[in-house]
Amino acid sequence: MIPRKFLTGAGLVGAGLAIGLMLSACGLGRDGQSDGEGVRDPIVAATVNGRPIYREDVRAFAVAVGLLQETEDLDGNSQAYEAALDRLIEQRLFAMEAEARGLDRAPDIRRRIESMRDWVLAQAIYEEIDQRATDPETAERLYRQNQDQLGQGTEVRLRDIVFSSREAADAAKRRLDQGERFEALAFELSINRDSAPDGGDLGFAGLSDISAPIRDAVEDSTVGEVLGPIEVGETWHLVRVEDRRERGGPSLEELRPRIVEWLRFEEIQTLRERLERDARIERLSAPEVALDPGEETPAPADAEPTQPVRPDAATPPGQTPPPFPFPIGPGGVTGASQAPEQKQTPPPAAPQTNAPAPAPQDQSPAQ
Repeated sequence: MIPRKFLTGAGLVGAGLAIGLMLSACGLGRDGQSDGEGVRDPIVAATVNGRPIYREDVRAFAVAVGLLQETEDLDGNSQAYEAALDRLIEQRLFAMEAEARGLDRAPDIRRRIESMRDWVLAQAIYEEIDQRATDPETAERLYRQNQDQLGQGTEVRLRDIVFSSREAADAAKRRLDQGERFEALAFELSINRDSAPDGGDLGFAGLSDISAPIRDAVEDSTVGEVLGPIEVGETWHLVRVEDRRERGGPSLEELRPRIVEWLRFEEIQTLRERLERDARIERLSAPEVALDPGEETPAPADAEPTQPVRPDAATPPGQTPPPFPFPIGPGGVTGASQAPEQKQTPPPAAPQTNAPAPAPQDQSPAQ
């Protein structure tokens, strides 16, 4: 087995306490009725007086104390597994002894257990959000909806002759059919004098950037085809397709991590804002005198509602979401252009179901 000296010290005590409180908050150490419902890996590694210790919790403890990397699997026959399980058995025995002594009824212990319960339940919400944010179909749908903003899609190079009337456009079309050059007629007849000197050459443009009537005609056309007359507003157009090409851009796989970050951030912020609107939140001043454990601090008369930051949130309220290659929303593009690039604060981290919570400090609850 791994020498016991490697499983001692303040860091281990904190990790062990955190996991113990986490298991208690989840109801895994309260009685012998727990059947593992809702646990990711309900395989029982050991029982102590009928109370189960699950393999998943053994793995979480091994990661917490550095016996295992987060991405590694835990071998049930390894020294790391045996060492972690040994410590969890000890922890369960001590927890039962604490209950037998009535320590779980002490005000400060009850407060710390309740705090850990909040942490575990909040992690369950973060995990649900993360599952939706990492759904492959959601990311792909968002990507497809915003391809134009990514600079992707078909580009066409057009020559255009613009007329003020349908009759003029029809007359020019007959001359083209008789063999006259498109460029020469554009130079001679087009009322668009910006493009006329270049034979009506408009250069390459994305299909999404072309006026709808011309785009509809061009989408299924072939290179060299003359289209029209096409009515656009109060003008008429003859258009020739000079070339077409596919323009590149970042792929879905390249953008997937940023899409997931954005989706996660957006849902967390939306949920938080809704919950805060319906809640009465007060941040109280620190008491000027020491209070006995478990004694509540009276709210001052002038206390005003505030917006406390979630303990594990990396982005304070009011800040912008993580950078994204195009402005997006529930229905797709919500803006015409991308905001200037700026230094962004990363979004809240993805929930880590297997990782234990940080050990709570023995102090008054955060106000």
